[in-house]
Amino acid sequence: MQAFLSIRHARRVLAALLLASGAAAAQAASFSFTGFTDSGPLTGQAFSGSFSYDEPLSGFDGSVALQAFALDFAGNAYNLATADASTTPVAAFAAGSFIGIDFQDTATLDLDLRPQVQFTAGFFDLNQAFFSYVGRDALGSPLQGFGSYSVSAVPEPAGLALALAGLTTLAALRRRRG
Repeated sequence: MQAFLSIRHARRVLAALLLASGAAAAQAASFSFTGFTDSGPLTGQAFSGSFSYDEPLSGFDGSVALQAFALDFAGNAYNLATADASTTPVAAFAAGSFIGIDFQDTATLDLDLRPQVQFTAGFFDLNQAFFSYVGRDALGSPLQGFGSYSVSAVPEPAGLALALAGLTTLAALRRRRG
């Protein structure tokens, strides 16, 4: 009888974990990025930020609107609120593979104070994606250049909680056996 209860209890715990993992999968995928400009007067200038989007289905081909976006470049902050009103910032996919983000903040009127920036997704993979900027220096000379960036996933708190719950359950089951 006790073995039956342990199996029944383990099944309930497994069902709860599966339910929790399904809820976690519906959440937005979050990423951070870092990069450097590799051409123009600001060559070597670092930039970094983060973005998130709702994860599309496997094999998806197209784009998904960004849920969040933040960029720090040349002492300026950019986000979804600063994006061009005529565009929708998106994460782009080709055959289910992430190929970059499309984001534009080109509405800046004073290029001396705030460079215009743009992220362009690759055609077939993330290695083709790039960052570009346009502005002016203190003397009024044009600043134009390009950069590249890399993306890394940010672990989700729900995923960490799920893993911890699974380990706790395994430890409890092991203690009951021992």
